[in-house]
Amino acid sequence: MTLYSCCMILLLFIWNTAAYGPNQRAQKKGDIILGGLFPIHFGVAAKDQDLKSRPESVECIRYNFRGFRWLQAMIFAIEEINSSPTLLPNMTLGYRIFDTCNTVSKALEATLSFVAQNKIDSLNLDEFCNCSEHIPSTIAVVGATGSGISTAVANLLGLFYIPQVSYASSSRLLSNKNQFKSFLRTIPNDEHQATAMADIIEYFRWNWVGTIAADDDYGRPGIEKFREEAEERDICIDFSELISQYSDEEEIQQVVEVIQNSTARVIVVFSSGPDLEPLIKEIVRRNITGKIWLASEAWASSSLIAMPEFFRVIGSTIGFALKAGQIPGFREFLQKVHPKKSTNNGFAKEFWEETFNCYLPDGSKSSPASTSFHKSHEEGLGAGNGTSAFRPPCTGDENITSVETPYLDYTHLRISYNVYLAVYSIAHALQDIYTCTPGKGLFTNGSCADIKKVEAWQVLKHLRHLNFTNNMGEQVDFDEFGDLVGNYSIINWHLSPEDGSVVFEEVGHYNVYAKKGERLFINENKILWSGFSKEVPFSNCSRDCLPGTRKGIIEGEPTCCFECVDCPDGEYSDETDASACDKCPEDYWSNENHTSCIPKQIEFLSWTEPFGIALTLFAVLGIFLTSFVL
Repeated sequence: MTLYSCCMILLLFIWNTAAYGPNQRAQKKGDIILGGLFPIHFGVAAKDQDLKSRPESVECIRYNFRGFRWLQAMIFAIEEINSSPTLLPNMTLGYRIFDTCNTVSKALEATLSFVAQNKIDSLNLDEFCNCSEHIPSTIAVVGATGSGISTAVANLLGLFYIPQVSYASSSRLLSNKNQFKSFLRTIPNDEHQATAMADIIEYFRWNWVGTIAADDDYGRPGIEKFREEAEERDICIDFSELISQYSDEEEIQQVVEVIQNSTARVIVVFSSGPDLEPLIKEIVRRNITGKIWLASEAWASSSLIAMPEFFRVIGSTIGFALKAGQIPGFREFLQKVHPKKSTNNGFAKEFWEETFNCYLPDGSKSSPASTSFHKSHEEGLGAGNGTSAFRPPCTGDENITSVETPYLDYTHLRISYNVYLAVYSIAHALQDIYTCTPGKGLFTNGSCADIKKVEAWQVLKHLRHLNFTNNMGEQVDFDEFGDLVGNYSIINWHLSPEDGSVVFEEVGHYNVYAKKGERLFINENKILWSGFSKEVPFSNCSRDCLPGTRKGIIEGEPTCCFECVDCPDGEYSDETDASACDKCPEDYWSNENHTSCIPKQIEFLSWTEPFGIALTLFAVLGIFLTSFVL
């Protein structure tokens, strides 16, 4: 490679490093470095770049407490591994973690930093420059969250065979190994979730639904799979709409109009919380109630949507949640966070300011986004331009356990556990390299990789052949598509009687390993429907046709929409929603309700009945007239 090329890579690395200030990354030195991508903010501020001056870096807004908790899960797992006497002994894992701000552009900025560092490390630049310190390559990346973001990241990392282990990207598109060569994940493929959604609709005997999906690589494939499953079960779809957090007001209004005018009560939604939030706010503003929301795992427990002020409109939500895991010691670790103690975590300062609504007067300028969350969150603004002057100074003695935030909600560790599992998967792949016996390795002629000079593609090879037992006693191994097959919990939104917050009651589960017809379990007694009702809502285009009638096709309407036609005399139907009436046998006749056939009765005419007397008189008269003629 030429000196010019080397300089370009160095400049790229320097530019990416500068794009993320010390308060916008978490990093720690180590013998081996893991990268991390987490949504510490929910989005970026809309800014018109007129290019009259140098474009500024985008401003991340609206702090994500759960995103910070997921980041903490990665740091906790790494510190736990570094303290282990058996897993990677005498080696130290380091990390470089960046904020994606829930956008592709910021995620790619960070990914370029990982790639540039790896290229610099492979060049042996000592002959060109006198580097005072060697920075190891990033041998694997944990992340990202949204499937659309992971798709972009995976396309870039795959070019260099840098393994990417996502903890929350579930799009079935990412199972395509021809396109996403180095992508793996610790979350189930959406294909199972779409099937489970159709199973739930079939279980409650609904056949008339609407669908809404995020206009990205998560929502579109997910809802497409659901439509395939719905068609197999004769479930009709009244409307299908696409949404985005960047949809303009007119687009949101159009979708809301469709929802309001639809007769379908059940709405299936494949979306993330940020993408769904603008739509839900407008639905709440219009007070559109009585709908049943079937939620994908990406928003079923989202702190943006599961809010008390939204409950009267979407309180009857039934959703999917990932299987919860146990992380011993994680609670105490979360409670120990402090900006002065967490020196390796540049996000701790902003977390502290957002948690206690204060600013740390340490002489350094706060991150522009650090004061924007509360303002934009409460007022629903796209960008927060507040400054730390609006907040009192932090004392540093605030008690983290005295406040309630999603950060400390460790009752059901789902995504956090997936992060934990992703880190341990990489660590066990490294352990396999560390303990490899020459002649039994995975490379040419059974050779082993050198753990001291390990490269990303070698780690990827071992991840593909990974098999270990996690802390819950479960086997962990990725299938041929880089997926982990898992189960889902089914949750129903309830209001807490204690503080009025939204809580997620587990009302069932879905076991993808079970036989078809035995995968779904639902405890109906635990479900609260709209208006706190226990009665299962009706969401069918037409009422059932009772025995004695048949379904009649309505021209121009879906097959789920029909009219009930009475069976004619001599025909019957003995089942609900019969497609046709059956003819009775020759010696039988339909009963009064046309629900069955009864034998025809043979009746004899009595001489004493008026009609019998009349016939007799006519017969006698006929005989008399015949005799007279003769």
